[in-house]
Amino acid sequence: MTSRSSSVAAVAERVVQIVSGARPPSAKPHGATVHAAGQTQWWFDARSVVDAALLEEAERGNCTHLLVQVHQLQDLRTRMQKVAWLDTAEELDACPAEAWVLTPHDEVRRLAAGRGHKSGLFVQVSDLQAEFPHCVAICERGDPFVVIDIEHATYIPYELLLAKAEASGTRVLRSVPIRGLERIVADVDQSLNAFATMEQGVGVLFRTGRPEAVRALSRNLASRQSTQLALYPAEVVEIQHTGLGHRVCVDTTSVMTPEEGMVVGSTGWGGIFVCSETHHLPHMNLREFRVNAGALHSYIWGKDGNAMYLSEMEAGVDVLCANKDGTARVVSVGRAKIERRPMLKVKCRVAVDSLPDSIRETVAQAANLARAVTPQGEQVAGPEDRYVYVNTFLQNDWHVRVMGADGVVRHCTLLQPGDMLLAHVDVPGRHTGLRVTEHIVEK
Repeated sequence: MTSRSSSVAAVAERVVQIVSGARPPSAKPHGATVHAAGQTQWWFDARSVVDAALLEEAERGNCTHLLVQVHQLQDLRTRMQKVAWLDTAEELDACPAEAWVLTPHDEVRRLAAGRGHKSGLFVQVSDLQAEFPHCVAICERGDPFVVIDIEHATYIPYELLLAKAEASGTRVLRSVPIRGLERIVADVDQSLNAFATMEQGVGVLFRTGRPEAVRALSRNLASRQSTQLALYPAEVVEIQHTGLGHRVCVDTTSVMTPEEGMVVGSTGWGGIFVCSETHHLPHMNLREFRVNAGALHSYIWGKDGNAMYLSEMEAGVDVLCANKDGTARVVSVGRAKIERRPMLKVKCRVAVDSLPDSIRETVAQAANLARAVTPQGEQVAGPEDRYVYVNTFLQNDWHVRVMGADGVVRHCTLLQPGDMLLAHVDVPGRHTGLRVTEHIVEK
């Protein structure tokens, strides 16, 4: 072991000793906690910014706070919360009431708090082992926020600080770039790692001179925050045994809950909620990381409304893991497992009246094209306008489950016409998985 890694290990052991026995006041649901939209905070450090494009990118993105010098406040117009950096108590006189205060001096923080400002400390840690008790004390005393700048890449100290801060309500942030990681780990990746610490996340005070880095951070954070995936009751109308085919098990790097799964379908119109392997298997252990998703030609829904083929699943790809109430989080694929198995086609229909206007309009347009040229008295051929049809090809085995519309799982081999499942319905038209506006026919 190198001297540096030995030092980090020693610090980590000391940190555990300091906060031994510390536990959050409440346990989190098993694997179910995800960031709600807007919960994660990242602040942009604009104290030395002279490029207007940087501020424009922060304004357009999901940056929540803007850190500036006091003299920058006068002409600053922004939707973000303004945070003033104060080196001296005298600067408080030029600080408007609505501005928050960040300072490296506790005396200045106390004065700012006394004047009604939300205020917190900036703590630059030089000796983690010696200074960590001070960091713990700050997190426990209940300041609105604290920025703790630790050189080490390890997140063990931050995990323990978050445990301490949970009861006090203090928001913990760290500076990025992290000292010692410049030109080793990309700034955006450093930030995303911080957001993922202990699920609730460490906030980030982000400093960069590149507009594209600000843009990339906003985009990556937005794609990783929880989202809603619209799910609708879908009536099973056909079950067909289709013989051998290649099915894909999507193995992720995350644990899923019994309420979670993925949306899989044969067309861009949508798919059926296929459950995770978190339910009883009589002859094998559970695979809580897996969804036995179905035939490799199928679409699987991912972030940003994109759909990908199951054949494209490979290590490192991001897909959506959805809860039965439609709350979805991004998970990473660790492996795609493809094998020949007997397949089962499950075809469902979703009532158009239950769908949003954009989908109803698309269905109506397709039906009207056929109706407009059909002679009076003849039956209209082509698509009907009362239902949207989706289908999924699943491995024909009892252990593959789909989610019922009542929130109770169904074995795919026991499904019958009339059963009600959960399905996602989308506007079709995709090129390489990306949504495009085009006329498309899928059967």
